[in-house]
Amino acid sequence: MTADLLADAAEHLRRAADAVEGETADRFDQEADTLATAAADDSGVDHGWLAKHTHTIRDAAGDAGEDAQDHAEAAIGCINEYREDVPGV
Repeated sequence: MTADLLADAAEHLRRAADAVEGETADRFDQEADTLATAAADDSGVDHGWLAKHTHTIRDAAGDAGEDAQDHAEAAIGCINEYREDVPGV
């Protein structure tokens, strides 16, 4: 499991935020900050935490244009790949 995937997801979300304005951009930025912090933290995250943030990203993407949605899906892809090595569920 590599925290680089969470950092990559954060970068995709920053690009998604750049592609939109207002509250949706703020939501993407907030999720990017959260994932970047998790990537830097050695303690890791669990499936529930990842699922919650994946849901939030999908919800924000529903209010965004195609470019932002593409970046949001790329972020979710990174999270899902990271999740494959998370123990548990």
